[in-house]
Amino acid sequence: MPATTGASHGFAAFATLLIGTMFSKFVWELLPPLAELSLLVIGTLRQLGLAVPASRQFAGTIVVMVGLSFLWGILYHVSRH
Repeated sequence: MPATTGASHGFAAFATLLIGTMFSKFVWELLPPLAELSLLVIGTLRQLGLAVPASRQFAGTIVVMVGLSFLWGILYHVSRH
């Protein structure tokens, strides 16, 4: 079972990275509060000393990636049980 779980996690990470990058500009047009929240979190992480990029595109990508990862986790959990 670990091989299928690892493959699922790997595919999910790769898919969210690609889709998050492609749809990052739409986050700023459709969901500006989420994008601003993402920039706020990134700013806080930078104040703590982490070297995180603080661009608008990166912030939009993070919003899409977190949303897709959450959805993928729910669907994976429901399909297993």
